[in-house]
Amino acid sequence: MKKIIGTNTIGYNQKRNFVNLPFEKYQFEKKQNLNKIPAYLYAKLTKKTHQYYWNAYKDFDLQNVELFHFFNAISYGKTPWITTFETSIPRWGNKKSLEGLKLIDSKSCKKIIAMSSCSANIQKKFIQNNFPEFSDMIDEKLIVLHPPQKCPPLKSINKNFEDRLIFTIVGSDFFRKGGMEILIAFDRLFKKGITDWQLNIVSKMQYGDYASKTTTRDLEKAYKIISKYPNHIVHEYSLPNSKVLELFKKTHVGLLPTYADTFGYSVLEAQSYCCPVISTDIRALPEINNSDIGWVINVKKNELGNAILDTEKSRANFSNVLFNGLEKVLTEIFNDSTIIKNMGIECYRRVENSIELNTRTLEKIYDKITTSNNT
Repeated sequence: MKKIIGTNTIGYNQKRNFVNLPFEKYQFEKKQNLNKIPAYLYAKLTKKTHQYYWNAYKDFDLQNVELFHFFNAISYGKTPWITTFETSIPRWGNKKSLEGLKLIDSKSCKKIIAMSSCSANIQKKFIQNNFPEFSDMIDEKLIVLHPPQKCPPLKSINKNFEDRLIFTIVGSDFFRKGGMEILIAFDRLFKKGITDWQLNIVSKMQYGDYASKTTTRDLEKAYKIISKYPNHIVHEYSLPNSKVLELFKKTHVGLLPTYADTFGYSVLEAQSYCCPVISTDIRALPEINNSDIGWVINVKKNELGNAILDTEKSRANFSNVLFNGLEKVLTEIFNDSTIIKNMGIECYRRVENSIELNTRTLEKIYDKITTSNNT
């Protein structure tokens, strides 16, 4: 019988990082969080997520589990727990940071797992600048583990290079992902006579995000460009993940020239189907994409790895750098598309063993916790 690991919710991030891994001795179960009620009421009244209620777990130790594994959350209980996080923890707002750090410092917290080295550095800098007394504890409990990515058999991936090159961008926040600059770049290429391409867009075309600050005028401009190329641009409002992966199977180059992303799961998904990716170099992206396995557009960043987007001028400068970088890279690709095959193999090799690696790494952590529970 498998041992039970509890978690407060089983959503995309949990599945992506630990729930769906092929553990032999462990299985996950969703356990009720007493903060669920105030979290629900707050969301219903304000249409916003309350960071404390959503990321603080309380159950008065009533759940019968070996341990808890959370995503971004922290537990008040005595049951052993670990958490995987994407930027830093606690995600409770400045007023409650000390309370959260005391819980991380407790014996119940066994590990905090950063999704990237960038996130680990953000966590350490936050502690050093605000709560230096916790620095040694954080260094002891903090590890880095990139999200895993399932890969199909390499021999099953056969792309057609004889017709047109296929590019794919995936993400609800189309403009934050660099979607407008992508459209403008392909529009410019077509006008230059480069027409042997297809652009797949899987997006709800959300706009007005915190990074790009786009408006309805930008949305209208985007749809206008899309409508110009019915034989070249395929727009899907939404697709299940299985269909997205089928799309990457036929895609030659993935696209994530993003303004802001904590990680970038779609990069791993593209790479698992031998699709080298064009990305920016913000946050964790340089850890999973580089010039040997894809193309990287260098942008101005702060010390935490975030793009500098605090003013209208800085966002305009970012957009200009992004567009020029995209046009340059796309032109290079169309001048010599043979590089795609070699890069595709290299990026596949980078992720092909990640499921096995992450499963083994987490099992060792779980084993150590559950063994100590029984001694």
